[in-house]
Amino acid sequence: MDTVGTLERKLVRAKQHEPEGAKYPTGIIIDTRGPEGNVFFLFGVANKLLKQLALPDAEIAEFKQERDQQISYQGHMDLMRKWFGIVFVGGEE
Repeated sequence: MDTVGTLERKLVRAKQHEPEGAKYPTGIIIDTRGPEGNVFFLFGVANKLLKQLALPDAEIAEFKQERDQQISYQGHMDLMRKWFGIVFVGGEE
């Protein structure tokens, strides 16, 4: 469990690395050290956002095509940054 000070430092770092130019910025921050760092959790977040944002079918198809082309965990994180402006923290200490 993180202390308040640790969480505050992570939030400052996250804001410094917040992606610019995301298609649909959400302000979501995901700590990759715990269960939220699992790639299947990321898929769930993406699917939930696609529904919540009520994106057109063409946009959803484009996202899914890009998602299916990713071959690494880093690629999936980059895709989430590009589309939803998600900031990933954890593991940098």
